[in-house]
Amino acid sequence: MEKEKEMARYALEYALRKGCQQARVVFSAGEENEVEVRDGKVDKLHHSGGCQLSLSLFVDGSYSTISTNRLERDELEHFIDKGIISTRFLEKDPYRELPEKEMYYRGEMNDFGLYDAGFKDVDVDEKIAVAKKTFDEIVDGSVISAMAGVADTETYNYLIDSNGFEGEKRRTLYMSTAQVSVSGEGDERPEDFSYVNAQHWVHLQKEGIGVDALNRTLGKIGACRIESGVYDIIIDRRVAASVVSPLILAVRGESLRMKSSFLLDKVGEKIGSDKLTIVDNPRQHGVSGARLFDNEGIAVDRLPIVENGVLKNYYISNYLSKKMGVPMTQGGTTIVDFGLGDCDTAELIRNLGRGLYVTGFNGGNCNGTTGDFSFGIEGYWVENGVVVKPVSGMLMTGNMLTLWSNLVDMSNDPLGYTAWKLPSLLFAEVVVN
Repeated sequence: MEKEKEMARYALEYALRKGCQQARVVFSAGEENEVEVRDGKVDKLHHSGGCQLSLSLFVDGSYSTISTNRLERDELEHFIDKGIISTRFLEKDPYRELPEKEMYYRGEMNDFGLYDAGFKDVDVDEKIAVAKKTFDEIVDGSVISAMAGVADTETYNYLIDSNGFEGEKRRTLYMSTAQVSVSGEGDERPEDFSYVNAQHWVHLQKEGIGVDALNRTLGKIGACRIESGVYDIIIDRRVAASVVSPLILAVRGESLRMKSSFLLDKVGEKIGSDKLTIVDNPRQHGVSGARLFDNEGIAVDRLPIVENGVLKNYYISNYLSKKMGVPMTQGGTTIVDFGLGDCDTAELIRNLGRGLYVTGFNGGNCNGTTGDFSFGIEGYWVENGVVVKPVSGMLMTGNMLTLWSNLVDMSNDPLGYTAWKLPSLLFAEVVVN
């Protein structure tokens, strides 16, 4: 990538020479491949790749970001010239400027084990074989349609700016998926899916994905509504992000600036039960989301968000820090570590006694300002710690502050391949109708 890095350096120098007081350049390149198998045959083979150059221009108090994939020097110069002219017409923003130099990450680059140097050595026939094997696991007379697939991506980013920052990042990702639709009772056609991913091909799980997707789908046959009431519920780790996301959105700086957060002015206050602990922890080897610096080059490190139910920090970027007049923390999520319990999901269900085990969300929304929510849910009814029957067509309603205050327990088995390491969550007294 030396040629591309040299091109980025030239673009930075040219932008400064042509009138920018400050500038940032990001060169990005990527490749993705996808294989799909339907009815036992290869149905889709896809390959794409490309690169682009993005420039952040700081011109006479105004700011803009421009991007192009036309990287010949004369075309690039013409593109930057037009970008600078256009930027001068924009409203001035005194808070838009590059970070102070002492905020930058200064040290060796580290891919945290998230880059597979053998990415291009994985033959398409290997991927097809894995997809076919996954498809062959989906064996049941009730199957209407099934799909199995393997996809992979490789990305590279190089960032340089006029304040002296220079850094790069490489990542690879492989994913194996399966989707199943079956004939159920009457006219019902239950469907579900399963997936896993890994940063290295040798670490990608290559068996059991089809079986899991099939079992999840068959488990939905005969799903029914239950009587409305107030129940203890477990939200499965695979879908826990549906209730965690509103919480994370509420601590983002942009939500606070727009006064559209139910956690506005609540740092230091209790916002959940003692069980609720969330830490942003970016420097973890082998975990998706790991990084040394953000998209401005600012060093990132461990950031407690909630500790034992008490809100500790918001996500405040460099720009919003200046605009809002508050201390900077971090611009957004990296690896989200959630507090864990002492048992796995299966034991959490056994300990539930009587209640609802939620395995899927079907629409709904959360009001970011008030925290009021209404989510369509599906899953299983549990009696005496045993799954009794599938449930669908229900609504889970309430308020986020109440919900998190009623967090009773968590499992100890978060999924190992996601950046948000969320366990299954047990809440008490949730309204379901």
